Amino acid sequence: MLGTARDKLSIMHSDNNRSKGAGMKKLKKEEKTKNLKSAIHNSQCGFSLVELMIAIMITVLVMAGVYTTFVVQQRSFIAQDQVTETQGSSKIAFDMIITDIRNAGYGYPDDEAPQINGFTGAITLNDAAGPNSSDIITLVGGFRDIATIGLPVGETNVEVGQTDASGSPYLDICYTGTANFNDTDKKYISIDGVTYAEITSIESNSSANCADTERLILDRSVDKAFPVDRPVYLIEDVTYQLSGTDLQRVSSAGSTHTIASNIEDLQFEEIDQNADGNTDRIRVSLLARTAREDPTLEPSTKPYYATGIDLEGNITPDTDRSRRRIWSMEVALKN
Repeated sequence: MLGTARDKLSIMHSDNNRSKGAGMKKLKKEEKTKNLKSAIHNSQCGFSLVELMIAIMITVLVMAGVYTTFVVQQRSFIAQDQVTETQGSSKIAFDMIITDIRNAGYGYPDDEAPQINGFTGAITLNDAAGPNSSDIITLVGGFRDIATIGLPVGETNVEVGQTDASGSPYLDICYTGTANFNDTDKKYISIDGVTYAEITSIESNSSANCADTERLILDRSVDKAFPVDRPVYLIEDVTYQLSGTDLQRVSSAGSTHTIASNIEDLQFEEIDQNADGNTDRIRVSLLARTAREDPTLEPSTKPYYATGIDLEGNITPDTDRSRRRIWSMEVALKN
């Protein structure tokens, strides 16, 4: 009987344990279901207002940093691009002036000193005659060879003192480009840079063996036996001047070309290095500026700008934000 009671008690205890275990499992399952429903509910509710404001603030700060960096880089790029363009274009124009000054007087007879389209001498300088008291310079010389000496087949040299049937001195030429001589503003020539002459008229009965020929009737006889194909130069006048802020090159034929823009000043100075009363050198100074001001540049930090650039008494402003480039050189005259 005692054993039977114990067995019943053990069975009841076991049933109670199984019942408690099942209850715990049910409780845990209900708790997981509750947590899952709570998570789903929270996800459907979205961010709180505080979270949203923090996210917006972070986004604004990041975007502001990116925009500021972009603006700074963009301004720097534009400023450097303008400086590069200004330096490149002004240097090309400056080199053109230097080259023409070095060639001034080539083929021009100083002893005869003829008048070329109203200009006498290799260099004519007009001080402070342009805008902003800039200078104007006119150069005379054989800057272009536009033809060569032409001869019939079998002949190798021009006959000294040759004349045509009417007794007029002449020279047959072959053109090498599109520019031609005439008997008005393009009538001054230099044969091989040695012999000067003026054209009195032009005829078409050239005997030269080339496609584009002319016979130039001259005011004097050819004085040397020049070989065929030697160059024939046009003696012309070339003027450099400012028109507003455009640097212009004006030739004797009346053609005007703007070779650089945004030029503030152009100055020339004659230098007598040997103190013999003759000009030995020409100092050339050209001041260029950028097309637009640089907003990142403070006037007090500009190069060369403690009190402004001074070119022969012309002082440029030091209060703007334009970047500038000055070119200056002394050129020795060889003619």
